[in-house]
Amino acid sequence: MNQSAKYKLIGFVMMFASSSLMGGIGAFTRFIDAPGDFVSFWRNFAGFICLTIIFCFISGSWRKVKETRFSGTMLASGVFLGLLSGLYCLSTQYTTLANASFLIYTGPIYSTILAAIFLKEKLSIKSVICIIAVVVGMLFIVGIITPEGLTLSLDPSYAFGNAIAFASGIAYGLYLFFSRYREDCDSNVRSWWNFLFGSLSILVLLVWHHFFLQPLSYPEKINGVTQFDATGQIITHPWNLFTMDGSSWAWLIAAALITGFGAFYLLTHATKRLKAGELAAISYQETIMASLLGLFLFGETMTAFQIIGGALIIAGGVSQVVFSTKSAGAKGEKIEKEAEIRENLATRIEEASEKEGLK
Repeated sequence: MNQSAKYKLIGFVMMFASSSLMGGIGAFTRFIDAPGDFVSFWRNFAGFICLTIIFCFISGSWRKVKETRFSGTMLASGVFLGLLSGLYCLSTQYTTLANASFLIYTGPIYSTILAAIFLKEKLSIKSVICIIAVVVGMLFIVGIITPEGLTLSLDPSYAFGNAIAFASGIAYGLYLFFSRYREDCDSNVRSWWNFLFGSLSILVLLVWHHFFLQPLSYPEKINGVTQFDATGQIITHPWNLFTMDGSSWAWLIAAALITGFGAFYLLTHATKRLKAGELAAISYQETIMASLLGLFLFGETMTAFQIIGGALIIAGGVSQVVFSTKSAGAKGEKIEKEAEIRENLATRIEEASEKEGLK
């Protein structure tokens, strides 16, 4: 395997690890007595704090930050990183979980289309088939397609929540798209800016939520299971920093470090190595991890359709890895051969010149 293929494969490994870590956020939030958008804030802010501390101990890190030319695309990727998670968490309070999950997972499709139009990233037939497979698998695993039919609810009472969830999907797509710019930027520096502006964007969202929608609250949970009243409504309680006990803070810190700093840091590195379509094919692995955690930690059963969906996602993702790595390897070999030919030609010219000089 040549360097080009290794570079691409490492990107896929990073994206797979990032998606897997992100899939754990649902399990963590079941043990945190706090609004979802507050948890989202800490996922980004923890990353900013961790990288700031790391920069203080690694020589030359702050010099790289100062020397890096800041651009609008760097600002946009950070803002949309914050909005994609903040808006999704907010949408779950105003629409069904299936609707919210489906609409945010439309994001990778938008980024693939935008990259094809503006960045001229070509999609092969094989890549299109892989993306279709993982999208269909996602529809199965989040429960949109079931044996009884489609569960996507178009109830007018969910219109506001659906709009927010749709916005979270657009934010997701725009984050992946803008992250494809500025490949010259050091990934650690890019992550630092992403975490900073992601945190600020969610902070604005939190203020808007609390003062213009409804006061912040958190759902009542027993052993990680959300509780409902007699009318079928989720039981909620008013929230502030002092309503959180030590256990909630411990789970929050763990969630922030694992599903925030770890997941988003790896995602930033992956976006530098992979094209938008390649990112899309792997991003849906997150749904598999979420389902597996629900199965093993909370005894949630997986339907036959969900198992089929998981198989489609895995098949599509693995196929994309094989196709892209093989293609990168072939291009790498071509570049290496061309370099070797040029080197041999230069050597021959030099030898010929030396012989001519001896005459």
